[in-house]
Amino acid sequence: MTLSILIPAKSFAQGKSRLSQVLGPRDRAALCRQLLGHVLAVARDAIPDAAVHVVSACPEVRGFATERGATVLAEREPGHVPALMVAMQALPADRPVLILSADLPMLAVADLHAMVQEPADVVIATDREGQGTNALLLKRPGLIPLRFGPGSCAAHVGEAERAGHRVSVIRRPGLADDVDLPEHLQIFSVGA
Repeated sequence: MTLSILIPAKSFAQGKSRLSQVLGPRDRAALCRQLLGHVLAVARDAIPDAAVHVVSACPEVRGFATERGATVLAEREPGHVPALMVAMQALPADRPVLILSADLPMLAVADLHAMVQEPADVVIATDREGQGTNALLLKRPGLIPLRFGPGSCAAHVGEAERAGHRVSVIRRPGLADDVDLPEHLQIFSVGA
């Protein structure tokens, strides 16, 4: 399957602000680099023929991504959802697109294989609480409106069902376990 992968990424200096009580700015930036590097490597290994794109407003992030073989799409609209919607317009309309979080330290090749093998038009990999969306696979770009943010898993399911698309929600530790809060650093033994 030829696939487009979109990985949105904030600037390393601004990323992981909710960890500021336990990590200083330099450590947070290093953690963001480490996490993005890991996600890029797994995406490349899992689906070698995929077109991997990083969407970011930050020149440093774009340079980092380019060095690791990703194509860069400059963030043309501020905000997570608007930036992704605009980025999807640059992708081939007849290819599936996988939107993948940049902060998945446990992500493995098998996780991405599981996503692309799901027999659905919309595949949602939810977070550990079953509320958010850490990865979203669409049969084609723009298939449903993006609803990232609080409660995004249910919102994406609702959008898919309203449009009459087959939808599947998967739970895998490598896709569910992102790094947002100080206690997540202890779970994954990264950072501090």
